[in-house]
Amino acid sequence: MRSLLALFLFALSLYASNGFISVDELQKKLTDKNLVILDVTDQDTYKKGHINNAVLVDISNFRDSVGSYQVMKSSQEVEKQAKVLGINNDSEIIIYGHGKPKELLKESYLALALIVNGAKNISILNGGYLAWTFESNLLSSTTITKPSEGNFTAVYNPNILVDLNYVKKSLSKVAMLDARSTEFYYGTDLSQGVLRAGHISGAMSSFWKDKFLTDETLRNDDELNDIFIKGYDLNSNNEVILYCTGGLEASMNWYILYSHLGFKNAKLYDASMREWGNLDDTPMTRFKWEVFNKK
Repeated sequence: MRSLLALFLFALSLYASNGFISVDELQKKLTDKNLVILDVTDQDTYKKGHINNAVLVDISNFRDSVGSYQVMKSSQEVEKQAKVLGINNDSEIIIYGHGKPKELLKESYLALALIVNGAKNISILNGGYLAWTFESNLLSSTTITKPSEGNFTAVYNPNILVDLNYVKKSLSKVAMLDARSTEFYYGTDLSQGVLRAGHISGAMSSFWKDKFLTDETLRNDDELNDIFIKGYDLNSNNEVILYCTGGLEASMNWYILYSHLGFKNAKLYDASMREWGNLDDTPMTRFKWEVFNKK
């Protein structure tokens, strides 16, 4: 009965949300007046070719350094950056990258920053610019787009980002997913900028990249169901805390859960292991090789 309920909730969530848009769907929207297309690549790559009218975005403009880690900038700063990008309160926002390292994560973190601050209509282009060049019937543009200032007004959602104390209080009570690859989760290697090996005690391993195929398109819904609903025994009503090394990797797990699968109680620990793993008193678990090497 429980598994049937979970599957039912999963199906409802898919009906209610998507979060990813296909090349064909985007082509049909290109003349929409409220469409804003954001390109997260570097400037040189953008100049060589991009989707027509796409605006170049530097996601570092949405993050602040705090000691050894980074967190999202204030709502006032996010609002300012959104206006510069030409975003209005009624804009439909499409985000994409060019397939370069970490660009998928830049896409999801940008989406996170905008959603946290009240943007309602956001999608990531499934397969990114590579899919666009193969599947669209339109030529790429080399014109640098400079949009008019938007009227976006930030409305902060306090139920998405969580801090150190919140995570401490949630230990053994709330499902937590670690978005890093397994060598960092198990502690056989150290994450960059993190002093202690292992993972937050009680967290489950959920490498963000496993949710995508080699062409960087999202896995189908049956596979995502196997991972999140069956694999972690979750349903869309569950509270789930996502974390990683420093916020980027976890933002993709968060985005898939929140925007595609309808987990509206999914939360993100932005400071992640660069805060937690650099403290002496935070509970961590490390894989013990000797257990498996006993003769």
